[in-house]
Amino acid sequence: MKTYHFILLFLGTVLCHDLNIEELRLEAYEMFMHGYNSYMNYAFPADELMPLSCKGRVRGVTPSRGDVDDSLGNFSLTLLDTLDTLVVMNEFDEFERAVNLVIQNVRFDSDLIVSVFETNIRVLGGLISAHIMAEQVKLKFPERLQNYNKDLLKMAIEVGNRLLPAFNTTSGLPYSRINLKFGMLEHLKRQKDTCTACGGTMLLEMAALSRLSGDPIYEKKARKAMDFLWQQRHRSSDLMGTVLNVHSGDWVRRESGIGAGIDSYYEYCLKAYILLGDINYLERFNKHYDAIMRYVNKGPLFVDVHMHRPTVSTRGYMDSLLAFWPGLQVLKGDVKEAIEMHEMLFQVIQRHKFLPEAFTHDFQVHWAEHPLRPEFVESTYFLYRATKDPHYLEVAKQMMDSINEYVRVPCGFASLKDVRTMSKEDQMESFVLSETFKYLYMIFTDPKDLIFDPDHFVLTTEAHFLPLSMGRTPDVDIPRKMILRSDEKQNKNFVCANPIDFTKLPTEREEAQLIRERTKMMLGELKNLQNGQTVSTPVCESPTERLRAWAFSSSNQNHIKDIARMGIELVKLSDGRMHLSHNPANAASVEMARWGDEFMKEMIQVVSAMEKQDGDGMNRIDCYVQLMSYPYLGIPIFNASPAQFGQQLDETPVVAKIVKAIPFKACNDILNFNDMKGKIALVERSGCMFQEKARMVQLAGAVGMIVIDNVIESQYFDGKPLFAMAGDKDAPDDIAIPCVFVYNIEGRAILRSLNNNRNVIIQITKYVTTTDHIVGDFLRSGENIAIPDYTQCPLSDGNILNFDQTSSSIIFNVRLDGIDQTSPSDLKDQIIEKHIAELKTFVSFEKVSAEQVFYDFFRTALLSTFGENTQKLQLINVLLSMETMKVQSQHSTINERLPGPITKIRCIPKDETELVCSRLSLI
Repeated sequence: MKTYHFILLFLGTVLCHDLNIEELRLEAYEMFMHGYNSYMNYAFPADELMPLSCKGRVRGVTPSRGDVDDSLGNFSLTLLDTLDTLVVMNEFDEFERAVNLVIQNVRFDSDLIVSVFETNIRVLGGLISAHIMAEQVKLKFPERLQNYNKDLLKMAIEVGNRLLPAFNTTSGLPYSRINLKFGMLEHLKRQKDTCTACGGTMLLEMAALSRLSGDPIYEKKARKAMDFLWQQRHRSSDLMGTVLNVHSGDWVRRESGIGAGIDSYYEYCLKAYILLGDINYLERFNKHYDAIMRYVNKGPLFVDVHMHRPTVSTRGYMDSLLAFWPGLQVLKGDVKEAIEMHEMLFQVIQRHKFLPEAFTHDFQVHWAEHPLRPEFVESTYFLYRATKDPHYLEVAKQMMDSINEYVRVPCGFASLKDVRTMSKEDQMESFVLSETFKYLYMIFTDPKDLIFDPDHFVLTTEAHFLPLSMGRTPDVDIPRKMILRSDEKQNKNFVCANPIDFTKLPTEREEAQLIRERTKMMLGELKNLQNGQTVSTPVCESPTERLRAWAFSSSNQNHIKDIARMGIELVKLSDGRMHLSHNPANAASVEMARWGDEFMKEMIQVVSAMEKQDGDGMNRIDCYVQLMSYPYLGIPIFNASPAQFGQQLDETPVVAKIVKAIPFKACNDILNFNDMKGKIALVERSGCMFQEKARMVQLAGAVGMIVIDNVIESQYFDGKPLFAMAGDKDAPDDIAIPCVFVYNIEGRAILRSLNNNRNVIIQITKYVTTTDHIVGDFLRSGENIAIPDYTQCPLSDGNILNFDQTSSSIIFNVRLDGIDQTSPSDLKDQIIEKHIAELKTFVSFEKVSAEQVFYDFFRTALLSTFGENTQKLQLINVLLSMETMKVQSQHSTINERLPGPITKIRCIPKDETELVCSRLSLI
């Protein structure tokens, strides 16, 4: 036997052209400085820059925007929020100048009502981080900041003290708003509600303030709020709502997701563990995380659900704040899941240039604003740090290009009012400088070029740096550090601060690329499904149309065309080998790209099996039954023996759920036929011929049959000959499904798996699928192995004529209108001729002789299923007649002219010369 050797190369989407990282770093720096200088020149000491007006926004002077202005307190918000970014940019002169400006000019005693949440993350967090950076600068450059004496920390303590009265509630949750000068005024105490994120995003800053100041009160208050929120989770789902009463804790809004109103609470559960080393917060986060991935995560998409009814969704869109989640998944160590969600978000951006404030699950704009939020860039930064995949450099570059093209103005960067029209708004939030440009710059900057190691810090939700040394315990003197890459795990010079799971890190850059390609395919399929709902005449696509690797022949030009449509290129090398490469971008459709990916995986198995055969000099004829779904994931593997009748397994495996036949011996009509369609039937040996059992389950719609030995305790062992199920020599081989035999011990194990889980999935195969491959798919998707779609077309769909390339079979979907074997011959002839008349409306031939051969074949196929004695069908004649056949779309009104349920008939080659036709099932 001649063995072909294949070189397999998964190209996927071309990653990126060579990027000049230094130029991009300088570009990010220039963009930040343009925004920063615009603020300092036109707005300081105001809180915000109005980039279209080229002036500052001052509460009480510029027009009020309602609650939006609650983040402003006439305390030079943008500068406070941006101080540590100056250190990241190595702008030490400007940092020293800005620190002095803050100390000299900023005060916190304005008679203004501000958001407790925003003041905590932007002002308090900004001051603490700037103080830490000032100490770093003094350490690195002793000549700088010589007069600095913890002034920013003292200012942070003042802010913390001004916020403390907000925590005087029954529950310990802070009120949502407070007056900077007079504290909790009476009308402010009548506030009842706060968001989960508002009460649960205090601990990092407050704990840092306590540990830097030596006063435990700040951390104590924030911990109490976190503890109360944990108590208010829904105990069955472990999900949180979005709004609750600050006194009673009763939920006001029970919607649960990962976006607005709840996002940073989940973030601070994990980061509180990372910063403080308190295992309780990790345990809380893990419970929440598992619940989110169970109920909220739907493949690459996320839905909001009721916290108390997590299977019921509450809204049909996602908001942009959830873009922080992939970055958080990186910190947890679930990088593969992070890649998938990030790719989903990137596809939204590809469509709209930016991430809209809210978008539907089919990526339409729901809320059109975009205030240059940082969350997506933040996740891009963490994914690049974890993978070093240049794809994320390309993503960051694309974001910078869009910002420069659409929102850059002479006096800074303007928010977008509508991403569809790119109309601008006179606003530049402080987080644009504090976060968005900070993350963009850090993506293109080697951490060694900073005066501090960013992995020794946790970044708050506002991207302020807090040192992990705060969580060091007295008995452990090793530095704490975040690990983002698997190649760092051997380093014993530090303690890992984040709960990374190395089993969930992509092993290679190519794996990350495959995850992204799979995500795009899934999103494309969802889009096609949604579009298909409006199609008046849907096309029913046979799930078996794809060419399988086992049947592929490089000399078959039709096969070459088929793989080309899947995005696969074949190159024959000079030494006789074949080089197959797959590029999904070259596929004819998203579905074809997915088929190409599956074809390449199958080809790897084929090559492996061929090499095994050549190695031991044996052409094995045994096959296997493999448990594929969780928790088995490919193990155990049972030896089986194929029948001497029916479809052989040389061409393709059968993957499906299993069902026990009733009656178990399957010698009479199957009683649970409704449950058998599209599944593999389990039957017991004895009672009738094997072929009769196969005929019964095939008629009920089964796609395969496993016969279990009735000899108690019989078992396969190495060297034992496999049992051969012979066919009935006196009956035609009309079985079109694969049938295998297993011994009693193996069969009972399969039955036990069915008793434990009715949805267990198995595979009947000639070539075992490696557990690494199955586990890899499971880890990427979090779902069981995909089952091929064996569902047949509904009544109004399905061409009379179909082709199954995997088994070289011809399929007829006929509507017999109640006519069966007992009907008179003239009625049988009439229904056959009605079908032929219908076929002639959309099938044509170049030669009259070919048309005659084909329709004679069609008549014979239907008559044989009626039990009529017919002449043998000569395979070569039928195939020759079909070479000149042209098939157009079948008319959608066929069910009016040919009423009744569909009967599926399959004609398969019995050998090199003969076709055998059999009736499969009714639809």
